[in-house]
Amino acid sequence: MGRVDDIHAAVRLVYQAALHPGEWHAALDSVVNAIGAHKAVLNGVTGDAVGVVASTGIELSSALRLHHEFASRMPDWISAIPAGTPLRQSSAISDADFRRSDLYNEVVRPAGGFYGIVTPLVRTPVRQVYLSCGRELGAADFDNDDVDALNLVVPHLINSLEVGKRLVRADANVKSVFDLLDRASVGVILFDAALCPVFVNRRAEALASSGDGLVLSKRTVAATKHAETLLLQKAMAGSVGLHDIKRNGRESAIQQAAPTRCYLSRDPPRLPLVVRIMPFDLHQRSGAYGDAGESNTTRGALFLTEADRAPNVDADVLVETFRLTRREAQLAVLLANGYCLEEAATKLTIGLGTARGYLKQILGKTFTHRQAELVALILRSSLQAFESADGR
Repeated sequence: MGRVDDIHAAVRLVYQAALHPGEWHAALDSVVNAIGAHKAVLNGVTGDAVGVVASTGIELSSALRLHHEFASRMPDWISAIPAGTPLRQSSAISDADFRRSDLYNEVVRPAGGFYGIVTPLVRTPVRQVYLSCGRELGAADFDNDDVDALNLVVPHLINSLEVGKRLVRADANVKSVFDLLDRASVGVILFDAALCPVFVNRRAEALASSGDGLVLSKRTVAATKHAETLLLQKAMAGSVGLHDIKRNGRESAIQQAAPTRCYLSRDPPRLPLVVRIMPFDLHQRSGAYGDAGESNTTRGALFLTEADRAPNVDADVLVETFRLTRREAQLAVLLANGYCLEEAATKLTIGLGTARGYLKQILGKTFTHRQAELVALILRSSLQAFESADGR
């Protein structure tokens, strides 16, 4: 394989490393091979975080020492190198001066090297990344052809690092979205083009675990009744189809599509689950319900609500919103959860007359006139869209 082929191989592996950071070692190996080096270190500094991204042909202890030198006392001749420019050390510092330098005595000599090329790949106020390539002690210096070969690879190294940084940021954003969905007080299921679930939040898992109404597997979202499964999967398939703009040639049709609704029966006296299906588009890596090697692009979302689930009303919200006392808020929560006044009084271990007095005060503070009107107001104002971290 000639040098041109070596450079092509290095570029290919460098971009693979952007997608799979664990492959940076192989990428550095290919760069070392393309320029005739024996070892290399890719190290970075981001804010206060420092570390070796990857290394090859050099022990980790030596790579860490190099990183410490760069982070704590960067040599002036390296600081002066423009970003994206490979520079032979012998072009910036004489061999005699290099032998007397801290960089040589603390790092290069213990690693058994001498001649090297340093390339600042990223240099911003908050992030710095350097590629250092070296040859063993006694080997000849790098020549112009070696530097030219590295010059061809460096732009791809810089692009790969930028792509990797953006992917990390995107992964963090996606994780935040899924963390938020996982805390939703309604069931949420995201599914792919094959109608397989790729994400199921805690509430949906709880609904499926009862085996009443909703059935989940790695391959299927279904109902306990076959006829309802057919209707549900037909609605899901319709949602996936909305992503195919070839059907009508108008992308706006996807954006304006209304969610579909269906119902999953449960054993009496439980009321059916209400399921809303709508198009969705979010890239998600394989999880508990996704299989590696398949397309995990989310194409639709199911939102499941329970008409008979007790509302999760926060008494603190009532205290702050309506200036209720703690005891008045406790009574209001019980009323909103379906207790009659007598039952609520018993629950609070107070007399019925005291409860009526509290209710009168609550009606006055909320500007309502009847208990039913009060309950409706409470449900509108204090229902929680998201559960707390402990699931309450």
